[in-house]
Amino acid sequence: MRRLLFYSIIVFLFLSGCQSDTKKSAIEVVEPSIDVVQSDGTLSEVIRDSNILQPKMALTFNGLADEETMLHLLEQLDALSIHATFFIEGMRVAQEPDLVKHIVAQGHEVQSGTLSFEDMTTFNYEQTYKDLLLTNQIFEQHLGFTPQFVRSRSGDATENMQSAAAMLDMTAVIESSINPQDRNMQSAEEIVAYIERFINSGAIIHLNTYINPAIIDAIPLLAQSLEQKGYTLTTLTDVINNKYTVKQLEEIDGYDKIQFNLDYENVEPFIYYRKNTAKKEIALTFDDWASEEQTKKILDVLRQYDIKSTFFLIGSGVEKNPHIARLIMDEGHEIASHSYNHLDVTQMTPEELQEDLIKAHRALTYALQEAPLLYFRPAQGVMDERTAKIIAATGMEVTALYDIASFDWNIDYSAQDIYKRIMERVGPGKIIVMHVLDDTQTVEALPLVIEQLQQQGYTFEKLSTWIEQDFDEKVD
Repeated sequence: MRRLLFYSIIVFLFLSGCQSDTKKSAIEVVEPSIDVVQSDGTLSEVIRDSNILQPKMALTFNGLADEETMLHLLEQLDALSIHATFFIEGMRVAQEPDLVKHIVAQGHEVQSGTLSFEDMTTFNYEQTYKDLLLTNQIFEQHLGFTPQFVRSRSGDATENMQSAAAMLDMTAVIESSINPQDRNMQSAEEIVAYIERFINSGAIIHLNTYINPAIIDAIPLLAQSLEQKGYTLTTLTDVINNKYTVKQLEEIDGYDKIQFNLDYENVEPFIYYRKNTAKKEIALTFDDWASEEQTKKILDVLRQYDIKSTFFLIGSGVEKNPHIARLIMDEGHEIASHSYNHLDVTQMTPEELQEDLIKAHRALTYALQEAPLLYFRPAQGVMDERTAKIIAATGMEVTALYDIASFDWNIDYSAQDIYKRIMERVGPGKIIVMHVLDDTQTVEALPLVIEQLQQQGYTFEKLSTWIEQDFDEKVD
């Protein structure tokens, strides 16, 4: 508390404009009166990434390096037409307001880095409130605005930060989704390589201005890499403002369509393997979950050939990056469940299996902002009669299997191996399963398979089209 008191005194002198008057300063060295507004239980949002569909990532920096380093960094960003967000300590804003104003004049945004980048995990609510309030006052005094976002030095949000930010009408406490920990003094190439592993639309990149000089050389390398992949770097506010509207799960129709029901013995499951037809039509389906980069490559191929598919997605993956599921849906593909944990369903208890199905359905529903198809595909396609009944009892309408396993999940399979395995098994009404997985040859094999099937006169159908046709025929 004494440290915060010390900073409070210094801040008071900065705000009162008497820091250069030694005699007056001696008289004014008392804790400024700060009325702490007690928390009403409201917590500000914690943002570590943003659900957006545009290929943008927020470039953010913590701290204020020396003037020479900052000017060099700003020149690099300006040369690349990149605008970033800087989280700067209130004390540094008070000490070097002209440098901070120059950052803003260059088109970047400046947000609160707390008062002096203290370890906020050790602060109670009162200390946290005073820290953020004093920082806001410095911003207002020297920059003419109050910051809306705050981030600690470590990038970790505390509940006291959330409470204090809410009471101060700040928008959010910011964490980060990509933090290469440049304090470990990596090279520029190593920093960029780390970031490349976690590329996602709406990601927040966390770098520091004052620790590792390699970050300046990393900026052009990063910009070039992201441009090749179709991404741009921008400010935090730009990323957050492009976030799509999200309803709470309970507000979405169909979120509760899958429910516990252990009375399954007399349930008749609908298991779908293929369509009984002589027409040259085939269904191309995809299982699992991958990075955004790999997913977009697959979507690009399907778009190129104007093919719509059915994707069976793993709920735990969707929960971490829901916008990827939205990208798939927005391309016109349909989405169904591939479980939450991707376990062998025949080895699960009825309670475990139904809980898994409910979690997966709700993860998909929240990500899509609408209920997915009530279709389920088990991991590895493993199924038995009892398990099929347990699944159907939850309200799952179809257990959707397949009869052409591409084996594209096998990293030892080349594109030609995948192509050969599929083409040896094609036939009217068959269902092909491929996979949305990283480090596979799926993207390379996909055009080979599609072009050959099209040359043979095949058309591609979504599973729902076939299933609805077959269901109507049953009813008739």
